[in-house]
Amino acid sequence: MHKTQISRRNFLTITATSLTLVVTPNILFAKKTEKVSWKGIALGAESNMTLFHENSLYAKDTLNICIKEIKRLENIFSLFIPNSSICELNKKGFLRNPPKELLEVLKFAQDISKKTNGAFDVTVQPLWEAHAKYYNDEEKLKKAIKKAKKLVSYKNIIIKEDEILFKKDGVQITLNGIAQGYITDKITNILRQKGFTNVLVDLGEFNSIGGYDKNRDWNIATPYLKNIPYIKLNNQAMASSGAYGTKFNQKYHHLFDVNSGTS
Repeated sequence: MHKTQISRRNFLTITATSLTLVVTPNILFAKKTEKVSWKGIALGAESNMTLFHENSLYAKDTLNICIKEIKRLENIFSLFIPNSSICELNKKGFLRNPPKELLEVLKFAQDISKKTNGAFDVTVQPLWEAHAKYYNDEEKLKKAIKKAKKLVSYKNIIIKEDEILFKKDGVQITLNGIAQGYITDKITNILRQKGFTNVLVDLGEFNSIGGYDKNRDWNIATPYLKNIPYIKLNNQAMASSGAYGTKFNQKYHHLFDVNSGTS
């Protein structure tokens, strides 16, 4: 990856309070409320999580559960971890006894691919690699795209309960367009089960439990919005993607048209 040229979404945040605890960025109205935070790397990005709760030990335990779950799922879905399940699959072209989470996401992805006639396709990783390598050389990029397009089709993935395999050598997948939302939902469910009732989870995509201050809606802004300043979330989720997310240069970005093979 050309890190000097390519940027990613560089945030992962969780802000959570219990229903009886009202929090603003600078003021804690409940005197006994304690703040527990974590900073680190998750999903290849700088990350932070903050929980507010009257019981700091409970908050710490919950935070640790969330961190462990994120790390566990990263070891399945992350292209940044060389021995992750997805990297093993891409390297070998098959994966025996795959994790149930990988099966679940791939089946869901294939269903979306069928419903969109292939507009959504997780086998676009060869196109990503072609652009990452040749984005500044049009002739070489054109040849690389032509070669990569022969590998791009969700129909090249065979999914069995005990094995995932590719029909062609060189097929590779990326789940960045779906795994972030999947992990976001998993962490949201953990916090819901632990009794947190005012939560915003942002792991590249958004999910909310309840609202914010006095249960008002969470206000979410994205570069897409033109006529309104933000979108309101309250017990709702939102996912988005755009050319601003990862750029190779001013012309090419990470969203590919599987027909043309380019951005």
